[in-house]
Amino acid sequence: DAINVLLAAAAYNFKRAMRVLLWLIKKISVKFAFTNFTLKYSF
Repeated sequence: DAINVLLAAAAYNFKRAMRVLLWLIKKISVKFAFTNFTLKYSF
């Protein structure tokens, strides 16, 4: 039982961590895309 609880908690935390990572990657990639866009069209 304790092992099942630990596994469930680990899976939940892993899912949360993945969501945060995906959010960060999306945020950073959007920032880079915007920077490249502005650089491309500023000259």
